[in-house]
Amino acid sequence: MIALAMASANRGLTAAEPGVPTVDDILKLNFDRVTGPETGGAVVYPDHTSDWFDHSVGSPTVDFDGTTWRMWFVGMSRTQDPAIPYGFAEKIGLATSRDGVRWEIANGGRPVLDNGMPGTFDDCGLAHPFVLRVGRRFMLWYGGIDGRSGKDVGVGPAHVRVEQIGLATSTDGVHWKRANNGAPVLKIGAPDSIDAVQATGCHIIRRGDAFVMWYGAYNGKHTIGLATSKDGIHWKKENGGRSLPGLHGPKQLGPSVHFDGNKYLMFYNTIRATDNGGTQWTLYSATSADGIRWKPARNNKPLVAPAPPGNFGSADGKRGNNHAVHPTKLIVHGQRIRFWYGAEGNAPRPGRKYAASAVGLMQAAIEPSP
Repeated sequence: MIALAMASANRGLTAAEPGVPTVDDILKLNFDRVTGPETGGAVVYPDHTSDWFDHSVGSPTVDFDGTTWRMWFVGMSRTQDPAIPYGFAEKIGLATSRDGVRWEIANGGRPVLDNGMPGTFDDCGLAHPFVLRVGRRFMLWYGGIDGRSGKDVGVGPAHVRVEQIGLATSTDGVHWKRANNGAPVLKIGAPDSIDAVQATGCHIIRRGDAFVMWYGAYNGKHTIGLATSKDGIHWKKENGGRSLPGLHGPKQLGPSVHFDGNKYLMFYNTIRATDNGGTQWTLYSATSADGIRWKPARNNKPLVAPAPPGNFGSADGKRGNNHAVHPTKLIVHGQRIRFWYGAEGNAPRPGRKYAASAVGLMQAAIEPSP
């Protein structure tokens, strides 16, 4: 058993800074949606004129350097390529902002990371990015899609695509170089493992000189696993390769983990029944003393209420399932704590088969110390 309870250098939330709230303080706060300038109150919405994110955007990951907010995200467009699972081409783009609410697409509107070379683990798409600033460089872990699915590995539903985690690095957030010779840094496991089909959708913190990763594992059921690394490339799956215990719901994904020096806080997705007989992925929270064993927090209630009418995240469980998913890390800025998340609507736009997904912002006001 590894010991995780030690001083953290987690970017964006650390108890070493005066005035930064503890996990217990955060759990007392009420997070509210911030109305963005895009369709339905989103802060980043698909661009119908784009050839790579005209249908959906999601899986945001945000960094703030004190002046500029940077958001890397997945852009999606429909494709007829039979090699690409689900019929959506997915690439990673970058948007920048001065206030975290109004965003502009960077790199001339082009992706900053595209598919890998033919025959590589990410030659059919990129998903679930997570960016961490380490010194003067950015490290980007992401889910690589190679076109295989459950039928190819003999596990779970036949159609669910295989994803494995890769790593790319950059000094400017725009130009990226794949690490590990373009091979995955966290591979799927054996047929009897928790991640036999997918190891993806991760959140990583620095802990001293080491990295700790909580990641989405799938073998027919979504759960969350744990891995550690000295360099961000060579990872060891921890907790005996088992799913992390104590989290709410029948399945879990999309972890966002924060450490205040004494206690861990996780926001994550689980699925719940809705009043109309549907099911909905939404945000819950849990705490842990060691990062392994978890207890549900906030009286085991969702972090946010259903979206208001007309909101871009109006999925109601029958018409759309993603109510609030894949949150970014929490970022403390002044007297506010912020995170960004993905959500989908409940009706497709004209001429489309599926509702669009977009990115929104939630924040909570920190009460000033007496």
